[in-house]
Amino acid sequence: MSKEDDGFQKVANKQALKEGELLGIEANGTKIVLAMVEGRIYAIDAVCSHKGAPLEEGSLGGHFLKCPWHYAVFDVRNGKVSDRTVWATNQKCYPVKVDEAKGDIW
Repeated sequence: MSKEDDGFQKVANKQALKEGELLGIEANGTKIVLAMVEGRIYAIDAVCSHKGAPLEEGSLGGHFLKCPWHYAVFDVRNGKVSDRTVWATNQKCYPVKVDEAKGDIW
């Protein structure tokens, strides 16, 4: 069974994403932002739940992604919005698989 059969789609290669960086991608028509923290890759909706800002243009501090427009803060591990940024709501997260041999991100 291939990753496509599991509902996964190849979206990038690990070479395109460095530690502490963000990468905007699109999968099945959905804008998603990838984040690499401590060597692990996370994926959440790339459109901020507050006013639609492009989260791939935000900043990453540890596991926390800050929106570039109104500074809402989201945990990339689970999409939860910070208690201090109540004007936004939680973001959807997506499972990520990495083919370590090829570096493909699914």
